[in-house]
Amino acid sequence: MVLCVTPNPCVDKTLFMETLEPGHKHVASRWSAVPGGKGNNVARAVKALGGRSAAMVLVGGHAGRHVVDMIEHDDEVTCYPVWLRDNTRTITTVLESSIHRQTPLFEPGPTVTREELDTFRAEFARRLKEARLVTLNGTVPCRSMETIYRDLVAMARDAGKPVFLDSHGQEFAAGLESRPTAVKPNLRETEELVGFALDTEEARWRAVEAFHQKGIELVILSLGDEGALVSRGGEHYHVRPPKIQEVNAVGSGDSLLAAFAIGLLEGMSLHDMAVLGVAAGTANAMNWDIGHFTRAEVRETAQRVIIMPRE
Repeated sequence: MVLCVTPNPCVDKTLFMETLEPGHKHVASRWSAVPGGKGNNVARAVKALGGRSAAMVLVGGHAGRHVVDMIEHDDEVTCYPVWLRDNTRTITTVLESSIHRQTPLFEPGPTVTREELDTFRAEFARRLKEARLVTLNGTVPCRSMETIYRDLVAMARDAGKPVFLDSHGQEFAAGLESRPTAVKPNLRETEELVGFALDTEEARWRAVEAFHQKGIELVILSLGDEGALVSRGGEHYHVRPPKIQEVNAVGSGDSLLAAFAIGLLEGMSLHDMAVLGVAAGTANAMNWDIGHFTRAEVRETAQRVIIMPRE
């Protein structure tokens, strides 16, 4: 089982309308909602790829109950909620179909007390026993949790479980101190950490090496529609996706991470993991619902992925 941890989940709601005019009343033609948060995206993608996943979330209020219900009933993924007194956030995105423009509106995350944080750690320790691999995903809801990834990575390492970290900012920097097995930052998140521009291939590989110097075994630098730089040991690849008709790229990085998690558990070579990862991320972008691609789409896409060793 891949345990996918999301400290700051949300009700991820989309309103579909022809166009958005600020200051005017609008009635959407339709709407959809999914349990948002990067770890929940990873859990869905693991399931889509044929693996088994569980989602651990920190939730509160009616919105938190909605998140749990969607994970368990819509996604059919096992959920381990830790309950807060404060409310889980909702993110509302307006999609203008005429120009395919998305405008996301974020609510602030909940406040987490020290007692609730202790409960979260204790629940993680319990669920860690059942997991073969852990992914720690996304932002934290408040400043009291900025070092939580440092603690959870250390707990996973002490238990002998591979742990993937995908975050940014202070919580990402803190998590790196405990040396996760793998990281999957994007360009902006990496620039925040390394402090220099990643506008050339050489600079990007220098950033990858900076992660290795911090003790990270597997580095996956996500480049969006340029694919990813992937590095482990003496192997280094630039993996490029095929051209597609993009529908919704949200969650593609999470699908990439899910494929690497499955690949690591199945003992795949870095080359094959990289192809599977980029194929999964690309297949996700071909569909509107995050993590609802098919394995047939991944197989077909994988045949057109371009992978090149570092020059």
